Amino acid sequence: MGRVVLLVMAAAMIARVLTASVPAAAQDEDLLGDALGSVDSLEVAPVPPELEGAFVSLSEGDYASAAVELGALVAVDTANTGAMRLLASAYAKLEAYTQAIQVCRMLAAIDSADAGVRAALGHFHQRQGDFQLAEMYYRQALELDKDLLQAYQGLGWIYLQRKELERSLGMVTRTTERAPDYGPNYILMGRALTAQGFYESAMRAYERAFLLSPELRERYGILLQELAIRHELGR
Repeated sequence: MGRVVLLVMAAAMIARVLTASVPAAAQDEDLLGDALGSVDSLEVAPVPPELEGAFVSLSEGDYASAAVELGALVAVDTANTGAMRLLASAYAKLEAYTQAIQVCRMLAAIDSADAGVRAALGHFHQRQGDFQLAEMYYRQALELDKDLLQAYQGLGWIYLQRKELERSLGMVTRTTERAPDYGPNYILMGRALTAQGFYESAMRAYERAFLLSPELRERYGILLQELAIRHELGR
């Protein structure tokens, strides 16, 4: 119960200190793990009536209010996994990764076979820059679910950061085998190929990403433009 009380207090503190709502997406310059986007493994469907208010707050971008409301629910019912999942998502939107990790550890204690929670723990540690723990949790997730795309993508971005480019592309391949039309995977491919010096192949990867997921162009189109300019590649 003490841990839950601390989470509620943390949510209230975050709500007080934030002067503006945190954008749903990470900053453009933070490309590590960025293609992972929202933590899909923590989604709750369908939404129970007692969580509808918090769910609306999350949908409207009022993450701090959602965190306070969900924290209060978890304090009353420490077995409410739906509230915990949404609370972890709210903390993630607030970039309060330490609190998100605490909530996910509570979820993992309730259900040790939940691969999505393991992947979420990997994602949050990755966002904190702790790649060793992130890799450990992603691998645990894959032991539970060998088809979990988020884990392959997370590992791919970690290997890219470490400049283990072949291993990064290996995660791209594993993702492609399972979801050939998953657009963000081709952003990761493009980054790894660029680092290897295969600029034309990288350009084709980015173009594939934008074809499959046009919304990615707004954030990652600059990568394609830089390739064309710096290496005099035709479009």
